Amino acid sequence: MDDPIPWLAILLAWRRPRRDLHALLAESASPEALLRSGRLRGDLALARAERERAVRAGLRLVTPRDADFPAALRDIPDPPLLLWSRGVLPSGPTLAMVGSRRASARGVATARAFARDLAGAGVWVVSGLAYGIDAAAHEGALEAGRTLAVLASGLERVSPVGNRALARRILERGGGWLSEYPTETPAHARYFPERNRLISGIAQLSLIVEAREASGTLWTAGHAAEQGRAVMAVPGPIDSAAFRGSNALLRDGAGVALESADLLTALSLESRLCAPVASVAPGGPLAAQLLARLEEGPSDADTLQRALGASAAELSTALLELELAGRIAREGSRLSRLR
Repeated sequence: MDDPIPWLAILLAWRRPRRDLHALLAESASPEALLRSGRLRGDLALARAERERAVRAGLRLVTPRDADFPAALRDIPDPPLLLWSRGVLPSGPTLAMVGSRRASARGVATARAFARDLAGAGVWVVSGLAYGIDAAAHEGALEAGRTLAVLASGLERVSPVGNRALARRILERGGGWLSEYPTETPAHARYFPERNRLISGIAQLSLIVEAREASGTLWTAGHAAEQGRAVMAVPGPIDSAAFRGSNALLRDGAGVALESADLLTALSLESRLCAPVASVAPGGPLAAQLLARLEEGPSDADTLQRALGASAAELSTALLELELAGRIAREGSRLSRLR
């Protein structure tokens, strides 16, 4: 295990863009040599204190010279210089899945179904633990496999607070957390685009499930393109603001993800296809009840949920399956049965 103290001393002392630090390190050959040169004055006592905080919290400090440093992150244009981790880091095929925090029920159900299918096929699902699509991706993956949460905060300041229970379940099910920020660093707006480059960089493929125009989610797609990683997106209604960003990605050349099989094919994992994969055939008592209710006339999701006593997640999943199977149509909030 590499000594993290020189790396910590440099990171804690540096106040300019990280890419400038990469250039300085390249000239010096190693963090130890850079500290000896006097071109950067690092506080070793401060570095040791941070290492002690991390150890007390049960975290690992992973340097680029460690064998378990994610190999994919070594090759990105702006690689991290030090990682804090808890739990297990991905090995094998990896998919990044991100999207809007203010996601539609359709987007949430799609993310959860895709993540469940991919995790069931042995793919690690990586996301950012945010509300909306990120949380749905983690939840879906936990139903069938493992997932990694990449945080825009230190690992003792898991953010958002409302997803801390989800974060704990990720560890309990054999997954992991990852950050490039010191142990007790609170989340900050400027950290999110930096964090997103790690989400795309650690994965072979990034899937954008639902993104508005000029959405922060599009940072991940931009990072993936810069890193030479594949990008796919889930199409949505062209008149929906929720899908303006993701539809624009498709227009500009991103791959189309209509079912989980498309993602497995993009990952060269066709042999892991199982039947059904993200099945669009409606079934089960809730789907039948919904069709019966809509036989009486159009309705909206809130009315249907109250009438049937289903949870929001159950209802959104059943409605999505019916819509994809061509059994119902959606116009705004209005749902109608198709004959």
